Amino acid sequence: MAAPRDLPGRPAAPGRAIGPAFRAEERPVPAPGAPGEGDARAALEAAVALAVAELGELAARSDAESAGILDFQIELLLDGELTAPAFARIERGEAAALAWAGAMGAHIDTLATDGDAFALRAADLADLRSRVLDALAGRTRADFPDGAVYVGRDMPPSVFLAHDWSKGGAVALAAGSPASHVAILARARGVPMVVGLGGLSVGNGDRLLVDGTQGVVRLHPEERLDAPPPDLAVRAPAALLGGQAGGARLFANIDTLADLDALDPASVAGIGLVRTEFLLAEAAEALDEERHLAAYRRIVERMDGRPVTLRMLDLGGDKALPGLVAGDPGSVLGARGVRFLLAHPDLARLQARALIRAAALGPVSVLLPMVTLPQELSAMAALFDEEAARLARQGVPGRRPPLGIMVEVPAAALTLDLFAEAAFFSVGTNDLVQYLAAAARDNPAVAHLHAGAEAAMFRLLDTIATAARAAGRPVSVCGDLAGDPAAVGRLVALGLRELSLAPSRLGAVRAALQGLTGGAPG
Repeated sequence: MAAPRDLPGRPAAPGRAIGPAFRAEERPVPAPGAPGEGDARAALEAAVALAVAELGELAARSDAESAGILDFQIELLLDGELTAPAFARIERGEAAALAWAGAMGAHIDTLATDGDAFALRAADLADLRSRVLDALAGRTRADFPDGAVYVGRDMPPSVFLAHDWSKGGAVALAAGSPASHVAILARARGVPMVVGLGGLSVGNGDRLLVDGTQGVVRLHPEERLDAPPPDLAVRAPAALLGGQAGGARLFANIDTLADLDALDPASVAGIGLVRTEFLLAEAAEALDEERHLAAYRRIVERMDGRPVTLRMLDLGGDKALPGLVAGDPGSVLGARGVRFLLAHPDLARLQARALIRAAALGPVSVLLPMVTLPQELSAMAALFDEEAARLARQGVPGRRPPLGIMVEVPAAALTLDLFAEAAFFSVGTNDLVQYLAAAARDNPAVAHLHAGAEAAMFRLLDTIATAARAAGRPVSVCGDLAGDPAAVGRLVALGLRELSLAPSRLGAVRAALQGLTGGAPG
C-alpha cells in the first residue's frame, strides 16, 4: 500500500471528505472539419446559442445565488465584444473551433493583466470557452461519479452546479482561488475544497482526503472519516437544540425559501440573516409589495416564534436584479446597499411597508446593508416611521420593527458609538475584510491579502465587540467567518456569541464549539 503523502494548498471551503480522485481532463479543440464546421460563422453562432440555452436551463433549476452566476455567464456570451474577435478570426480564414479557442485564450490572458472587472471571472471565461467548443464538436458534458474528489486545474461553476453533491465528494484544484465563484458555491453547499495545489500527481481512482479547513489534500490516507450525518441538526442532543452550543447562540442564514424548507427550526435560535435580494428573482417581484410580504410570511410562520432578521435589498455593486439594476463587479465602492435604497426611495418604501406588515406576524427585525454614516440610518428610520404611520391610518396591521445595521464598512465599524439609533449590529465579515484589505473578495489576484489581513480583522472585531457592549447593543456575526470552525473559538472569546451561518455549516460549528468546552460534539 502506498504511503500517505500530504499535498499543501490553500483552504477554500471548510470541511473534510474522503473519496476516489476523478481527474478532469482538458477538452481538446475540435479539429477543422469537425461536424457542423461547413460554414464556420454559422457554426460558431449556433454553438454560442446552444451554450446560452444550456446555461439557461441550468439556471432555471438552480437557487437564486447560483442562477445569478450562470446569468452572468449568459450575459458574457451575449456580449458582442466578447465574441467579435472570434468572428474576426473566422473572416481571416480560421475554422470556428480554432477561432473561438484562440480568441478566448487571448481574451483571458489580456484580462488577467489589465485589471478589467472580467479578470475576476477567469474560471467563468474558461468555462464558456470549453462549453462552446463542446457544442462545436457535438460533445456532451458527462458528470463525474457520486462521492468523488474532482481534481483539475480549475473547476467551471456550471460543472459544479450540474453535479449532485448530496452523496458527498470534494474539490482539489491545482490553481483556483478561495474567492472564485466555485469556491463561494462550495462554501454555501458544504463541499470541502482546496485550491492552489500546483502540480498534482494524482491518478484516477486514487484515494484522497480533502481537508478544506486546513488547506491540505492527503494522497492515500490511512484514516477513515466518521462524518456527521447531513441531518446533524435534527439528531443533536437536546442541550444543543434551540441554537445553544459551547456558549454561543447559532442562527441560520437564508437565501431562498428552499433553504428555509430544508432547515429544522428547532436546530437554531432563529434566522440571523435573510438576504431578501435572493428571494425575489425578477424586478417585477421586487416591485410587488404583496410578493415581498408573502415570502416574509412564509419565513416568520415557519420559524414559529423564533426571531427572524430580514435584511433590506442589498443591490448594486456585484449584485444585479435584471430589469432593475445591472450588476457591475467593478463598482463595489459605488451605489450599493443602503446607498442604492436611499437613491430609490419608492423601492425602499415598498419594501419597508412589507417588512412592517411582516413584523405584525412575529418577532421580525430589519437589517440595513452597507451603512457608512449615522445619517443613512436616520434617513431609513424616518422612512420606516412614515410608512408605519401611513399603514396605521389605512387600518393595515403592522409593527414598526427594530432597525440594525450591517457592520461591513470600516468607517462604521470604528464609529459604532455614533449609531445611537441602531437597535443591534451584525458584522458582515465578507465585505468588511475586502474593504479592510483594499482587495476585492472575488479577485483571485489579491485573494491572498484576505488571509494576510486576518490579524487586522480580529483586532477590528475586538473593537466592534467592545463598542457594542459599551452601547448596550446586541452584536452578531453573519459572514463566512461565523461558519468557519477554526475561527468560532476566537469569535466567542471576543464576546461575539451570536453567530449566523449557512445551514450546511451548523454541524461543523457545533462540534467545534462543543470541543472548546470539552463537551461531546453534537
